[in-house]
Amino acid sequence: MVKILAICAGFLGLGTLLASDGISWPLRPGYFGAALLVGMAFFAKRRWQQLRTDGQDPSATERTAWVMMSGTALISAFVAVTLMTPGSEVHRVSGDTGGFDSWAMFAGALVAWALLREPQAGRAAHDERDIAIDQIANRAGYTALVVLLIVFLLLLGFAPRAWMARFTHWLIANTLLNLIMWAGLVQYLAQLICYWRDARTLAATERAA
Repeated sequence: MVKILAICAGFLGLGTLLASDGISWPLRPGYFGAALLVGMAFFAKRRWQQLRTDGQDPSATERTAWVMMSGTALISAFVAVTLMTPGSEVHRVSGDTGGFDSWAMFAGALVAWALLREPQAGRAAHDERDIAIDQIANRAGYTALVVLLIVFLLLLGFAPRAWMARFTHWLIANTLLNLIMWAGLVQYLAQLICYWRDARTLAATERAA
């Protein structure tokens, strides 16, 4: 589980850095983030092919969860920092507020997913264990979304006016979208943690046998 949380934290940190105005990147942040996601996909694919000889490679569904978690963490952090930056609420006047970079990272995540997916897997690879884990992850994601929405709506309704002065219609809409992304991140984290717990239980059972 430490590996899961560490990778998630790494992509969150990178997304934060890419949105920072204090760092000059040799490429647009979106290109850099997309290239990193694709590069990580190549590395993961090679690593999982090595593990396949011992039967320890992740399932097709778990691979998808890894890609979705990494991409969502990167983009969620990038968008959140961009939205919190003063001036983003007047995007029609100030120009670029990270929209292009966010979509570039999303495209990189799609390429990473295409590299790691197994076309021959199909529905046959989605067994009862995957369905049970999906149900747990979905509950975690929906719970996180409800909590985030309640907190944000309470802030909109009752926070001091000075706190919410920046929240134009555009900023409110994009904040709601970002909250959905964070809830999705919780879902993918819960999914990967369930796979980790299942693998640990299986390993313990095999050792006991």
